[in-house]
Amino acid sequence: MNNYQYSDKEEVALKAARRHRRLLHQVFSSTEGRDVLSHLEEYFQVDLPVFQGSAGNYDPLDAMKRDAYREVFLYIRRQLALAKKETTNQ
Repeated sequence: MNNYQYSDKEEVALKAARRHRRLLHQVFSSTEGRDVLSHLEEYFQVDLPVFQGSAGNYDPLDAMKRDAYREVFLYIRRQLALAKKETTNQ
């Protein structure tokens, strides 16, 4: 068990983060939510490498955009995993 004493400000931030994770889980754990997330992942092609094109002909702005799309999905997936972990640990 963690013996760290959180400050009041940290406690508020932790509670807010947990609340947001629960909301994300509530939205994306439904069949419709999973379908929407899968559709968006496919539409934004987040499974592809950020650098597209032939070697030496990469568009850095396109790569930046792809990386930003991917980061959003990584964030959502991580928050969903944490929410699931929190609900099973309680």
